[in-house]
Amino acid sequence: MKNETLTLIGTVCVETAERACARLKVLPGVLDATFFADPARLCVSLDDAAPSRAELETELARAGLLVEAERRTHASGGCCGGCGS
Repeated sequence: MKNETLTLIGTVCVETAERACARLKVLPGVLDATFFADPARLCVSLDDAAPSRAELETELARAGLLVEAERRTHASGGCCGGCGS
């Protein structure tokens, strides 16, 4: 199982976020989707047959939600904290 956190852009009303979660939950490979308000984000649990992050973002855009760009970790997997990533 894999978890994906999608940070949302702008003000998000609870009703819109709940509709977006429902849209994600019907996609093959999405096990669960939960909205957290502060900061606005969706946490999505995925199995091996899950859609890509881009596909999740596209579905959320259809629901009227925009997602912040993914922050990549360093290639080595470590971070000194100096760059803010």
